[in-house]
Amino acid sequence: MRVVIRQSAQDDLDRIAGWIAKDNRSAAVRMVSSIRDQINFLKTDELAHMGRPGLVEGTRELIERPYIIVYKVYDKKEEVMVLSVFHCGQDR
Repeated sequence: MRVVIRQSAQDDLDRIAGWIAKDNRSAAVRMVSSIRDQINFLKTDELAHMGRPGLVEGTRELIERPYIIVYKVYDKKEEVMVLSVFHCGQDR
């Protein structure tokens, strides 16, 4: 599967990194790296659907505590679109 990170999701990652880096730059790098590692698992066809069903129909959610990665799988296009990344404590 090809993984595409939507600009809004990239913006989310940038905000996460900036927020954490205010207190600890190395922790910010580790967190964003961990999120990206989870996203990279989605490249494997067998793992593309591994997340739980999302709150929005047709989406899936992958947890990298304390963050949730929201994505959609397009099997026919062999593509996974990462839609957003947010803190699990955020009001959705």
